[in-house]
Amino acid sequence: MRRSSRVTRLHRSEAVTIRKILILSGLFGLLNVSADPNISNVRAAQREGTNLVDIYYDLSGGTLPLSVSVEISSDNGVTYNVPASSLSGHVGSNVVPGSNRKITWNAGADWGDQFSVGMRVKVTASDIPPVPEGMVLIPAGSFQMGDALDGVGNAPVHTVNVSAFYMQRTEVTNDQMMETLNWAHEQGKLLVTSGSVKNAHGDQQELVDLDDPDCRLLLYGSEFQIKATKGSGYPCVEVTWYGACAYCNYRSEKEGLTACYDLSDWSCNFSANGYRLPTEAEWEKAARGGLGGRRFPWGDTVSHNHANYYSSSDYFYDVSATRGFHPDWNVGGQPYTSPVGSFAAFGYEEGLHDMAGNAREWCWDRVGWSYYSVSPVDDPTGPDTGTQRVIRGGDYGFFADRCRVSHRGVDFPNISQGSYGVRPVRR
Repeated sequence: MRRSSRVTRLHRSEAVTIRKILILSGLFGLLNVSADPNISNVRAAQREGTNLVDIYYDLSGGTLPLSVSVEISSDNGVTYNVPASSLSGHVGSNVVPGSNRKITWNAGADWGDQFSVGMRVKVTASDIPPVPEGMVLIPAGSFQMGDALDGVGNAPVHTVNVSAFYMQRTEVTNDQMMETLNWAHEQGKLLVTSGSVKNAHGDQQELVDLDDPDCRLLLYGSEFQIKATKGSGYPCVEVTWYGACAYCNYRSEKEGLTACYDLSDWSCNFSANGYRLPTEAEWEKAARGGLGGRRFPWGDTVSHNHANYYSSSDYFYDVSATRGFHPDWNVGGQPYTSPVGSFAAFGYEEGLHDMAGNAREWCWDRVGWSYYSVSPVDDPTGPDTGTQRVIRGGDYGFFADRCRVSHRGVDFPNISQGSYGVRPVRR
């Protein structure tokens, strides 16, 4: 968010007191101004005879979509902690530049009958939308994609430019999948039996294999529930590629976003603002976390302190003191997944959890083993043809070599496993 320290004060000449809700004498419009976007000419007044405060400002510059926020102070701007959630008008996301933009604050709803002579309002504009809850901003930029160290597999090093996007901090949990599937079922979007879940419209592919014992979801009556063991807080597995895409669509629609996928032909609208699967390039850029030429998100060696995987002395960079399945999670039968967030986060901002091990994560791309040599430099989305899809990140049963950020797994989109999960992205 681009902000500057320059402040302009605009004074009102007289007090307006209504039922002692607040006094606006000397109400200042404090504004944050940046080269781009710009807020100016802030003024505010309590609407006579009401508990409403009208805030006006001019907005220019910036790159759409623009986001505008308001903060309220009752101590002359020392702190801005007055509740200000009851806002309407030109506030929030998708605000269009112009003069006399107007925001109305319902002070009576937010602040009751409280009283202060030191009320101040601060208006801030940004052309970088707020990071969605539970997600991490992966900034735009180039990186070296591929295997720079071990020279195995089909991952030659090449430069890729990736536009900024958001990625979910953790793998999708059983809780999130249950909530979304219940919503989709209520909306008539699913064909459900005790053993399978299919989308009701378009191409009716299986989404989640309820019949497999590794799946931690079950159907109780007409409602999805979570099994008691290894359920809540664990990554949702037994998800097909189709199921991962459908989950993204249902969650988008549930949250009022534009769905990315056409579930009839499984094409993707990358310009939509809803959830979708990461491209292979997006996934690897996120997994590398800004570290170039490393095996793992945190560096070049791995142990059970870093990730949930199958440790073996066959790999010199596997330095774990314990071998085999992770001893903390090798209990209670498979899947030997661990609750999301059990290991430290790495990478951008607050970081991403479990980008190596735990559950594999479906990507958008079709498989093209020679695609790296001809792929576009900017935002590649994989080959246009092919029957298999890429799946990344390794899982609890994989050796260290298959948990490297450059490793490329593949499978058919209708296949589910006790280690196949999903981690959505957004733009």
